[in-house]
Amino acid sequence: MKQWIKTVGTGKQGSRHLTYDEAVAAAHAIARGESTDAQTAAFLMAMRMKGEADEEMMGFIDVFRKYSLPYRSFSQSLNCAGPYDGRVYFPVTIPVSLLLASVGFPQVLHGSESLPPKLGQSLKELLEGLGIQVEQEAKEWEKMFSSLNIGFLWTDRICPPFGRVRHVREQMGLRTFFNTVEKVMNPVHSLGIVIGVNHKTAMDHLIHLLPKSGFETAYIVQGMEGSEDLPIYKNSSIRKVTPWGDESSTIDPATFGFRGEPLEKCSKERQLELLNRIMQGEETPEVKNEREHVIFNAGLRLFWFDRVASYEEGFQLARSLLQRKEAFKLLNKWREWSHRSGVQGMQANG
Repeated sequence: MKQWIKTVGTGKQGSRHLTYDEAVAAAHAIARGESTDAQTAAFLMAMRMKGEADEEMMGFIDVFRKYSLPYRSFSQSLNCAGPYDGRVYFPVTIPVSLLLASVGFPQVLHGSESLPPKLGQSLKELLEGLGIQVEQEAKEWEKMFSSLNIGFLWTDRICPPFGRVRHVREQMGLRTFFNTVEKVMNPVHSLGIVIGVNHKTAMDHLIHLLPKSGFETAYIVQGMEGSEDLPIYKNSSIRKVTPWGDESSTIDPATFGFRGEPLEKCSKERQLELLNRIMQGEETPEVKNEREHVIFNAGLRLFWFDRVASYEEGFQLARSLLQRKEAFKLLNKWREWSHRSGVQGMQANG
């Protein structure tokens, strides 16, 4: 590992980008546990300071995917890639994913325990708060996903190298390029992805990485706190990426009649309370802002991935699904199935 640290960490005059093959070798060393904690931290910090090249990122993506548990291909699914350091605002993507899954559009959520620097509420923690058993055997997960069209993948479990280096990343307290690697590993070979970024520089990286990771239609968005969730109170930058090129655009919620306020920071308990109230069809003024965010984002994704003929049709469908409590109904099925399969998995291992 020392040679790779020296290559990327010598400073402005002496350091250089790794080739793809060199990145693969460094990734294997970390994935197999041959790199010490100090070496892994030094490598990650040197890469952060140098700036990561696409070939370096791709080397790690390919290797870490090889060390992941084998899952069946669910190519027609949508991969929802949000921030791994968690959220401090209402998690719009959870009810949106449930709404889309309820009409037969498979949704893949993924994440782990929250990471620095933000240490917000992770999707894993929020789903557990909603009663979902997130740790499941691969075969059981596949059965559940095939039936319900929704599932959550715990990254540290499906890709053991991430679990092995978690404490190093926690102690560093900084974002590293691993945050991108885990977002785009794509273990079930989804052809579609909606992925959030904090700034346009990250968009430029992903333009090259996403097609190489197997995605045919990708929407990169500057969502709230780097998430895949777009606000209704201001315009947002969007980048659509396909193997044939990319295009930039801006979306204005007011064009479609959406107006609201910035979401307020809230605790885990408050996030869970809002999730339950909105998914149960509540239409009071107190939850209107969050509810309109859900309808807006659900409508966007339905149109982006050709599930409806227009944005307006997507918004109308999303509103109707919320009124009929379809997200809440599916959540209950997911909760029951996950606990049933989780118990079966523990009995089989016992």
